[in-house]
Amino acid sequence: MVEWRGEASARFPELRDYLERDSWSCHVFLFEVLQLAVDAHRAADEDLLNRSYGFAQWCFDQPGGFLSNAAVVSFYEHVFDAWELRHEVADRLSPAVTAKVRPLWEWRLPADRLAEVDRLLGVAGHPA
Repeated sequence: MVEWRGEASARFPELRDYLERDSWSCHVFLFEVLQLAVDAHRAADEDLLNRSYGFAQWCFDQPGGFLSNAAVVSFYEHVFDAWELRHEVADRLSPAVTAKVRPLWEWRLPADRLAEVDRLLGVAGHPA
């Protein structure tokens, strides 16, 4: 398995203290990264947005399934929880992420919100 802490440390030097805690799993760390992304959206902090979404995508793209699954359930599944940011969030999601995570959004989001997400993402049947 790829060592995620090195990649995380390179992208988030401000979180190195947390990364040194063995009790922090990649799942916990990704949920913290999601909170950073939400704050970055609200502050229009492009650097932090790029680092946050970049790390989640890096995890998603790793072979073996563990890090990809962590990115899906600890980051991407929750990206629309801050509903007011949905337009900005949708612009940052790759088609591969959308395809894999949409069933989780279907389970979590009310029908009207899922329809809006589908529209924003250009999911079949809901043109953007």
